[in-house]
Amino acid sequence: MTCAKASNTSAATRRCCGCEDTPRYGLLGRTLGHTYSPRIYELLAGITGYERFEREPGEVEQFLREDTWQGLNVTIPYKRTVMPYLDELSESARRLGNANTIVRLSDGRLRGDNTDYFGFKTLVQSLRLELVGKRALVFGGHGGAGTTCMAVLADLGMEPIAVGRTGEVTYEDLPRFADAALAVNATPAGMYPSCPGAPCTLDALPHLEAVVDIVYNPARTGLMLEAEHRGIPVAGGLLMLVAQAAGSLHDFTGEDYSAERIAAVTNELGYEMQNIALIGMPGAGKTRVGQRIAQRLGREHIDLDWALEERLGCSCSTFITERGEAAFRREETALLGEVAKRGGIVLSCGGGVVTRAENYPLLHQNSRIVMLDRPLGELSSKGRPVSQRDGVQKLAEERMPRYRSWADVVVTSRESADATARAAIAQLVRESQQV
Repeated sequence: MTCAKASNTSAATRRCCGCEDTPRYGLLGRTLGHTYSPRIYELLAGITGYERFEREPGEVEQFLREDTWQGLNVTIPYKRTVMPYLDELSESARRLGNANTIVRLSDGRLRGDNTDYFGFKTLVQSLRLELVGKRALVFGGHGGAGTTCMAVLADLGMEPIAVGRTGEVTYEDLPRFADAALAVNATPAGMYPSCPGAPCTLDALPHLEAVVDIVYNPARTGLMLEAEHRGIPVAGGLLMLVAQAAGSLHDFTGEDYSAERIAAVTNELGYEMQNIALIGMPGAGKTRVGQRIAQRLGREHIDLDWALEERLGCSCSTFITERGEAAFRREETALLGEVAKRGGIVLSCGGGVVTRAENYPLLHQNSRIVMLDRPLGELSSKGRPVSQRDGVQKLAEERMPRYRSWADVVVTSRESADATARAAIAQLVRESQQV
């Protein structure tokens, strides 16, 4: 039997468990796969049950007309598709010609908004740079995301220029715009799983003051890694994702979220999304500590040496003895490139991972790197052919500078693997809250 209260409410806000009304929110797209939106809504507003609505193009109109939801986010390829079915548009949706947020009003009409505008504006302003009157290059500026970026930058007083594979300005034309102060990637180049990657290099842009990439997975795209290497400030797309969700929530509920709250949720989500990668001397305890961290955080643990042994069909020590260290390092890098692009895992690396400089961007793209610092006198070379060949002291002299320069945090070994794991987690949490 339906309660009287429930019978007088919209189906979109009715869930017949007692008399409690529960608005129904979700994401509309064609192939959604993994999305961070449910977690963002939970962190920002305590909303659970955020749904994924996967629909084919021919099903979109009927879905929009169904009185089964209260608020929608819309992702590609439907941000323009939904426009003819909306009864009312915000200024930004009308201006940009697409909507990523739809609200069902009390009278049943549908109102569309574009909160990507607010999200990207928040991202650019987080750089805290004086960019008025300066030139900005938007890679992919003619696309759906790119046009939003172009509009925001123009409104902020910049001179935005769209760059594409074809068109009036292409990547070959970048030397003509060497005075550009800002570069924005609004393409999917560098997005997981095609990472690290970038739409171009920054060689032709010597005067950049900042680089913005709206890709949020991985945390650092190839373009961002290059900018960091050049000492250019960077901003990734996760803040934009959280900020546009905050804008959507304002449309759904009328509640506002402060810049501090948006930043805090971005930091927490970033901590959850990124891997925890352990490096350090052979025998420092990376495997056992990694296992304990994974157990405590409910994450998957991968030991790179164990994964290599499975792939190679023999132990790492046997492979090094029979085929040589150089061959082993090539195999290690190849596997690291596959594993490190993932997110939310705990990765225990071999002690020699730092011997190849190309391994650093593979780790750094989506990991917080933790160095385990254990006294050399406690390290054993048993079963470790490189340690036996060179000696622990010599290895330490060669590798310690890289361990420390690669690490985001350095954790001194404690009395047990579990105690070290607890210390590492605490240090990572503190570090993430300071970002």
